[in-house]
Amino acid sequence: MSSRLVKKQALQALEERILSDNSCPELVAHALQLVMGAGNLDADVVFIGEAPGQKEDETGLPFVGASGKLLTNLLKAIELDREDVYITNIVKYRPPNNRDPTPQEKKSFLPYVLEQLLIIEPKVVV
Repeated sequence: MSSRLVKKQALQALEERILSDNSCPELVAHALQLVMGAGNLDADVVFIGEAPGQKEDETGLPFVGASGKLLTNLLKAIELDREDVYITNIVKYRPPNNRDPTPQEKKSFLPYVLEQLLIIEPKVVV
């Protein structure tokens, strides 16, 4: 079994666990969907944002709104494509009204982010 397939299955299992754990039910109640992450599962670089915004909540993909356009342009400036990196957020659901996630919400999702990093095994985390 390939490394990429193993990582994909591990991330799917992690996503299922996040859904079943129902961390931060108040966020779940206001969000459209879980925004897990996207990109190269063998990436050397992982970018971690704070929380999904409206566009991310609508699409289920991280960094697709205005901040995503900026990130894409910055990556191009250093000769990288989005497909070269993996992008995720600490908090996996959009906070109501795009407010900043609380310290407790970040703490609730931190173990999941750490597990994502263990699965992907990047050299650099931004």
